[in-house]
Amino acid sequence: MITKKNIISLIWIFSALWSVVSILSWSHFPVEYREEGVRLTFNSMMEHMLHGKFDVAPWTVQEEGFLRDGRVYAYWGIFPAFLRIPILLFPNGLHLDITRLSSIIALLIILFFNYRIWDFLSCKFFQEARWASVSLAIVFAFSGEQVCFFEHKLYQEVCFWSLAFAGWFIYSAIQTIFDETYWRQAGPSMAIAASGALLTRVSMGIGLYAALLCFLVYFTYKACLKSKQKDLTGSIKLILLPVVLSGLGIVITAYVNYERWGNPLTFANYNLYLYNIEYPDRLFRTKLYGLFNIHRFYLGFIYFFFPIWVFQKHDGTFLFQQQFTKLIDANELPASSFFLTDGFMMLCGGIFLWTLLFNRRKDIFPFHRLLVGAVIISLGIPAFLMMIAISMNYRYRAEFYPDIILLGALGLIYIVRYKSDVPYLKKILMALIVVSVLVSNFNSLLYGFSELGPCYPYMPHGVGYYYYHKIFK
Repeated sequence: MITKKNIISLIWIFSALWSVVSILSWSHFPVEYREEGVRLTFNSMMEHMLHGKFDVAPWTVQEEGFLRDGRVYAYWGIFPAFLRIPILLFPNGLHLDITRLSSIIALLIILFFNYRIWDFLSCKFFQEARWASVSLAIVFAFSGEQVCFFEHKLYQEVCFWSLAFAGWFIYSAIQTIFDETYWRQAGPSMAIAASGALLTRVSMGIGLYAALLCFLVYFTYKACLKSKQKDLTGSIKLILLPVVLSGLGIVITAYVNYERWGNPLTFANYNLYLYNIEYPDRLFRTKLYGLFNIHRFYLGFIYFFFPIWVFQKHDGTFLFQQQFTKLIDANELPASSFFLTDGFMMLCGGIFLWTLLFNRRKDIFPFHRLLVGAVIISLGIPAFLMMIAISMNYRYRAEFYPDIILLGALGLIYIVRYKSDVPYLKKILMALIVVSVLVSNFNSLLYGFSELGPCYPYMPHGVGYYYYHKIFK
C-alpha cells in the first residue's frame, strides 16, 4: 500500500538523485584535471591565501580577473576557496577541478534545508492538509532554485553555496517566527549563515545580514522590556553570540576587501576589470550610469518577470534592445519568469502579502507582523539590487529565492488555515505546480546550451533559431 510517507520519501530521494545526475549530465566525472582555466580560480585563491596573499594566478581567472598594482584579483568570495584545501593532499592537486563536486554538495545542502522547512511546516500546519504537504514537497524538490541553476560552471558554484547558506538562514528564521524560544539555536545559526553568504556572494550576504539585524533589534527590544535583572542578562547573552559571529564575518570580509582593493568597503573595482579590454563600452557605461542605477528597474522587472525582451521585431531588433544596450552590459539567456518557474510559491506569497498589508485582524497571524514585514523587506534587498544592476544574468535569479521561499511558505500556511475552501484556488495551485516543474526543468536544459554574457550577438535570427541550432546542429 502506497502511503503519504512513502510518496514523500520517494519525492525527496528522487530529487537528490536528480540533482546529482543533472550536474553530471554535462560530464561524467565530478572531478577533472585541468592545465588552466577559470574553474581553477578558487584553487589558486586558496593556495595564495595560505601564503597570506589575496591575488590569484592570471592563468586561472583569465579575463574575469581585475588587474591592480601588477597583480590579478578575483571578485568572488573566499568561502569556496577554503573548500579546496583537501586537494593539497593529492599530486598536482592545484590542477584538480572540483567545481562539479562542490556544486553537488551545495545542491544537496539546499535540498536538505528545503526538506527541513517542509518537515517543520508539514508537522506543525499541514497535518490535516495532505495536498499542501505533498504540493510543497514537489515544489521544493523539482522546481525553482533546486532545479533552475543546474550547471557546472564556477559562476553557478558560487550561487549554489550562497543559496545553501540562505536555505539555512530561512529555515532558522521560519522556526523563530513561529516559536520565539527557538532563537537560542536560530540566532547563532542565522549569524553563521549570513557570514558564510557574505564570504561567498556579497549581494546574498547583504540581504541575510539585513534580515538578521531585524531579528537582533526585535529580541534586543524584548530584552529591554524584561523587568528582572536575571532575565535581562539571559536575553543579552542570547543576542551577544549572534552579534559576535556576524561581526566576525564582516571583519573578515572587510580585511579581504582591503587586501584586494585597498578599501574595506569595496567589493570589486570594475574599472580594473580585464573584460573591459574585450568590451570597451563597459567602462563608459559604468562611468555614466554606475554599477547600480534606479533607471534600470523597469528593465529588471521585464528581465526577471516578463521576458518579452526576446521577441524579435520586423526590423530584426528585439523589444527594448535599445534600452538594454544603453543601460546594461548584458542581459543573458535563457529568458525566464518567476511566474512560470515558481508560480505556486508566487501565488501563495502574493496572497500572504495582500493579507499582511490589508487585513488588520490581530488573530489571523500567529507571529509579530512588524518583524515579519521587516524581514521580508530585508530579504528583498538583493533582488532589488539585481533589478538595477549593470548586468542581468540568469544566475542572478538566485537572489530572489530567500524571499520567494519565505513568502510562499507563509502564504501556504494562510491558505490552508483560511482559504482552503475557496473555489478553484486549490486547482489553480495544482496547475501552477505542473507549470513550475516543467518550466524549471526546461529552463535548466536551455541554460546548459546558452552562451554566457550579452545575448544579442548570439541570436541575430531569433531565439528559436538560436536554440534549435545549439541543440540539434
